[in-house]
Amino acid sequence: MEALIKRKDTVKLLILSLLLNGLNQREISKRLSLTPQAISEYFKELNSEGLVRNYEITEKGLRWLIEKLYEIHVWSENILKNLYSEKVVAIAVGKVREGDKVRYWFDRGLIYCEVSDDYNAVALTNGENEEVLIKPITFKPPEKGNVTIFIVPDATLGGSKAVDIQKIYEIAKDKVVVALGVEALIACRKAGLNAVFFGAKQCCVEAVYHGCDVLAVCTQSLLNDLIQTLMDENIKYKILK
Repeated sequence: MEALIKRKDTVKLLILSLLLNGLNQREISKRLSLTPQAISEYFKELNSEGLVRNYEITEKGLRWLIEKLYEIHVWSENILKNLYSEKVVAIAVGKVREGDKVRYWFDRGLIYCEVSDDYNAVALTNGENEEVLIKPITFKPPEKGNVTIFIVPDATLGGSKAVDIQKIYEIAKDKVVVALGVEALIACRKAGLNAVFFGAKQCCVEAVYHGCDVLAVCTQSLLNDLIQTLMDENIKYKILK
């Protein structure tokens, strides 16, 4: 776990990750809130170690990055298993009693459970169509969801008047809907959708990590910032107009 214990290794990992995203030295300095001089010193060290050459990651650098990221992945997976090995709040489908063997599953970011012979957890409390505590026997986090981005022009270019409202409504089926920008919010309202507006970008990321697919209705001027966030979080997305 040197990449997290040693600050130098942490910064090196972040620099190499940002290089993969195509950022230059000045942009990396800004993203990491470090002075250009400090970043320059890190680059000198990365060059001397053979991890970077001419501001590009070398084969050795890629191997180092993969190794460190894998260590972090294993560490975080173990933490998740430990967290969920004790107790989880789930929504009971039907009647569940303490000690019942239950099957739990993810649906739109929430955990549900029901009494089942094909069980993967044990109920710790009683409940009927309400929240109960369960203890998983094995736990596997949900697969990340995907993001569909629907672009709405800025108000100067027509805003919500310039988009196919019916198309937004159809795409939104079975998705968490967020709106970035007032033009996008109005487009969602015209489509009869109750979109998350305040904290929309953070909601988008959190919903994806909980296994939900997301429709991000985004005003054109905010698109680049949204895409950068999704790239930083390694979230898959597609853009519609």
